[in-house]
Amino acid sequence: MAPNASCLSVHVLSEEWDLMTFDANPEDSVKKINEHVRSKTKVPVQDQVLLLGSKILKPRRRLSSYGIDKEKTIHLTLKVVKPSDEELPLYLVESGDEGQRHLLQVRRSSSVAQVKAMIKTKTGVTPETQIVNCNGKRLEDGKMMADYGNRLEVFIRLLDFV
Repeated sequence: MAPNASCLSVHVLSEEWDLMTFDANPEDSVKKINEHVRSKTKVPVQDQVLLLGSKILKPRRRLSSYGIDKEKTIHLTLKVVKPSDEELPLYLVESGDEGQRHLLQVRRSSSVAQVKAMIKTKTGVTPETQIVNCNGKRLEDGKMMADYGNRLEVFIRLLDFV
């Protein structure tokens, strides 16, 4: 933050967590506040709703666009939106020349272990030897598909196996 930039003190209230306080610049995006909240609560940004009074703050907008650039302290309320357990049609693309595709029907609540078991059923490659990427991120055991922020119609790639 530039030394002459005016600084805001942002207080985020929530029913589930203690009061969170962050310093911000009026030109910061709301998403930056979302990221601070995520670092304290582990709630993914896409599952957060920040409210200024009754107004929902949009992640891409700057704090100043809500007319809060002159204030020194703002009070926001955090609402956690439980993601729907929607079905995700995932297309598994095998590595290699042919790039064979398989359709996997999974849910946002599906674990990576469950997805790897589906991959084994389709390809015969055991979960222990799979290296799977989804939208450029390697799938990690112990996580859920919702942790990858997936929406409908995404591709996962079986890169290789050891």
